[in-house]
Amino acid sequence: MDSAAHCALLSQWHIRMALWRKRDISFVLDDEATDHPVATLRIATPAGRLFAMANILAIGRSILVAGLHVHGERDFANRVGAANLLVLVQAFMEVMDVDELVVAGGIRSTGAKPGKTPRHIRFTRRPDDHLGR
Repeated sequence: MDSAAHCALLSQWHIRMALWRKRDISFVLDDEATDHPVATLRIATPAGRLFAMANILAIGRSILVAGLHVHGERDFANRVGAANLLVLVQAFMEVMDVDELVVAGGIRSTGAKPGKTPRHIRFTRRPDDHLGR
């Protein structure tokens, strides 16, 4: 592979995604797809719709999201990025008026290590963050 082709290949990993603003994200409880104790949310983002299902337990100023399963519209994963997932989590904590969110993912059915339960991930709310209001 010549150096020009190698640089073109590497440049694909440096594509910058636009950082979302919290005000551009909305959450709607999907009543038809919700069956206690599992809640289903429709999430509107600048990149398209996301759907999330989980058991949600509020404990004081914290929320535990257990058995989380998330999927998006076609090709959604490649249009989000880790920074925008953080914006989404911060927006959710703001809407729910909590200071902490702990995500306990569901057992993987596909992808990396099927049958494995991912570790818990803890997020804390940023009071006056730079993630856009």
